[in-house]
Amino acid sequence: MKYLLPLIFIFTAFGCNTLPKNLRTPYSAESAVVGVSIRTVTLKIFKNRQHAVYFVKLEGPEDELTGSRVLPANFVKGDYAYLVNAAPGRYAAVASLFYQTENSYNSFFDRKIIESTVVNVEPGGFSFMGSLSVENRQKDIYQNIEKNGDREQLHFYNILKPVMYGVFYTGSLMDIDRSPRAEQAFLATAKDHFKDSDWLPHITKRIEPPENVR
Repeated sequence: MKYLLPLIFIFTAFGCNTLPKNLRTPYSAESAVVGVSIRTVTLKIFKNRQHAVYFVKLEGPEDELTGSRVLPANFVKGDYAYLVNAAPGRYAAVASLFYQTENSYNSFFDRKIIESTVVNVEPGGFSFMGSLSVENRQKDIYQNIEKNGDREQLHFYNILKPVMYGVFYTGSLMDIDRSPRAEQAFLATAKDHFKDSDWLPHITKRIEPPENVR
């Protein structure tokens, strides 16, 4: 049972190189896309491309960064993870994982990362959370999150651990770039990822001429 949900992600989110057909058209005029570029760094030298990324839809006060509506990215390509057909609202990235040698390596993001990725998603929007580098830390082989995680890490670990297995890291922020230049680079890549979909106008209207980007 523990393998079921990760395997579903493999075949639906990143099992193909193109956007799945069921995600190529917005469900409604309010449907939106949330995206993030992310890599984790393990043992300070190994850069890991993620196979799944988890978002949360935040519905409480602005300083409250926990929530129960945890949503996996439904399209992952390269370093980019998207939540396609998201409802408008406030979102953040909370966890990610990658697979290697038949094992799963799971990273739970600390409060600083979650806070840094918060975006307000407008109806019909295409929102960029940032270009993110996360350090994977493991002080304890057993119960690493329970012993070393902050409040947010523990919260999302308790939600997701029933569908996870393998190694559990506390994720610490190394760098995040949310500059206009980083956003435009993200949109240019997304334009290629969504080229055969009805999302393309949502992206192209946000792309600025290079001379306007600082």
